[in-house]
Amino acid sequence: IGGGGAVTTLKVDGDSTGDVTVGIGDIVFSTAGKGVCLGVTSNTDSNTLDDYEEGTWTPLIIGSSSAGTGTYSTQSGTYTKIGRTVTFEFALTWTNFNSGSGYMYIGGFPFNAASQTYYLVQTEQITLGSGNVSFTARIAASDNKGFLINFPTGGGDRAAIAIDTTGSINGSGTYQTS
Repeated sequence: IGGGGAVTTLKVDGDSTGDVTVGIGDIVFSTAGKGVCLGVTSNTDSNTLDDYEEGTWTPLIIGSSSAGTGTYSTQSGTYTKIGRTVTFEFALTWTNFNSGSGYMYIGGFPFNAASQTYYLVQTEQITLGSGNVSFTARIAASDNKGFLINFPTGGGDRAAIAIDTTGSINGSGTYQTS
């Protein structure tokens, strides 16, 4: 195809196995809303791959009652979004977090979660409540921040972890957007 003219019909034939090989360049869809249709007749079908994105985001600690500020020595995050699925990684180390109050949130996730809660994260150097040894974190439904939760040694109700002035969190996980 050449000459800069518009192509209204393009027929591609595969090899003897049915495979089609593109030897050079990318396949580019120049019209918004177009994508790769997997066994469907319309690109508005839920089986259309029409959204792919990679990027970075900046995680931060936020207090639930008062957001506060801190000094960060590590503050990095990456993500890949395919359709509604967001896969992320992050590293966060902070000191001098004295002005925040309430429960400890991890903020700045790249997209709001769908209308359900997602659990994730591994923490280090975080002070857990007395008698608590197990912890997790969750991204709240319809939000782009998650908070840390600890569980008592002998079972019982979980509780959100209060703001800690110094800590380190490394996390990765997957959640759905709306």
